[in-house]
Amino acid sequence: MRASGEPTTAILNSNIVSRSYFDATGASRVAGQSFPRGAAAGGCRVAVINQAAADRYYGGNAVGGAVIDPLGARTEIVGVVSEPTLGAFERRADPSIFFPMRQDAVHRMTLVVDAEMDNATLDTLRQRLESVPGRASGSAVVERLEEHLARTSLAPLHIATLLVRVSAGLALALAVVGVYGALTDAVRRRRREVRVRTALGAQSWRVMAMVLGEGARLAALGAGGGIVLAVGVKYLLERFAPATPIAVETWVAGPGLLLAVVLVASAIPALRALAVSPVRVLREDG
Repeated sequence: MRASGEPTTAILNSNIVSRSYFDATGASRVAGQSFPRGAAAGGCRVAVINQAAADRYYGGNAVGGAVIDPLGARTEIVGVVSEPTLGAFERRADPSIFFPMRQDAVHRMTLVVDAEMDNATLDTLRQRLESVPGRASGSAVVERLEEHLARTSLAPLHIATLLVRVSAGLALALAVVGVYGALTDAVRRRRREVRVRTALGAQSWRVMAMVLGEGARLAALGAGGGIVLAVGVKYLLERFAPATPIAVETWVAGPGLLLAVVLVASAIPALRALAVSPVRVLREDG
């Protein structure tokens, strides 16, 4: 039911939570208030909805409106909260409604603890929960929020991320093979130049330094261009969704691998050329 106008049918995710649930999950109050302490005045049922429900069904003005369930029970909307996103690529939260625990009894509950949890703390919390009198048989399920989200809300995102990583790995492998083959062929074509320089008195290490230096410059140009492009894409994506900082090793891994491939692809054919007699090379190319 809207705050004003004719009633409309709404589909909402229903949750029964405590007063501290929103603080523990990082939800911020947008309008109205949280759940009142104790029973509501006059025995009226109350609830809080999220911003998605307020925008879709109440035109952004939900406080003072109401929801009527199929049994005819009326629940007044006393507040609106904004739920934080779980990741940079999470879709918008579905419309949801939250009922206070003091109002609706539940026989099963989920406890959310806002704290840094190590394994010892998790074990202690599990033992305390299992020692509560009157609880159902079986061990209590205690896990970190990240582990729970990985199995539920973020599972599709993790699968998509895994597929992207596999595709990126295959693309990198193909690029490495291609760069290695191209540079190996380019240096092999210069074997006559390498042996002529050696025959004229050039030291082998100077010839190797020349070949590796040219390969290193090529790798530096490719890595520099790639990093500039990656930084530009990163800032472009951050304009649409927040993102966690990228680790330094991630920025170093790609250019480092490219440099290693270029140096190996340049060094191996150059070493082979230095190992062949200059007379033989000149005779083969003559």
